[in-house]
Amino acid sequence: MKKQMRDENLMKISELADRSVTDSSVANVLLCYMLYRVKVPLESELLYDIAVTGGIINYFTFQDALQSLQTNGSVTVNTNEKGETTYTLTEKGVDCARRLKTFAAKSYRDHIVLAAKREIARRRNRDDVKIDYIPLENGCHLRVQITDQSITLLDLTLFTPDRKQAEMLGEKILSNPSVFYNQVLEAAMHNEAEPLDLSDN
Repeated sequence: MKKQMRDENLMKISELADRSVTDSSVANVLLCYMLYRVKVPLESELLYDIAVTGGIINYFTFQDALQSLQTNGSVTVNTNEKGETTYTLTEKGVDCARRLKTFAAKSYRDHIVLAAKREIARRRNRDDVKIDYIPLENGCHLRVQITDQSITLLDLTLFTPDRKQAEMLGEKILSNPSVFYNQVLEAAMHNEAEPLDLSDN
């Protein structure tokens, strides 16, 4: 009987962990905490992708929470140089993030902050990294260009057996292009010709 109850409790906990947040108060705290931890204004599209598309906050709850945060002065709405709507945390929002963070479960806090930091990094990388997939008759070329402002640091074309593998490599490179660039330099610096066997000379 005890084992059955324990199994049922574990099942309930598991189901809850998989659900997106539907409580507006919790969503308010999560959004404030995420903005507090990333420390940069976030575009509305990016905020939506992280919270809703990422399955962390329910769509309707997200809309209600965002409106509530604007109304109570926890976030301000601005427009960036690209004409995109952005959300910035105010001092009131910072206070909410600091004092009420435990109102949202740590698993949700970890999830949303990690998702935000990863997506911000990916979008920043796309500004400096250009990935092209060039179909071939028997495979695919992956072309990687890494720039720093107007300077091209790397322009590399790799052959892959198919588009799927090219895209997989492209995603890996986009996840951390600076490490990829440094590894290419490291490999080039340590590349040496194979020693010749002169034992029978």
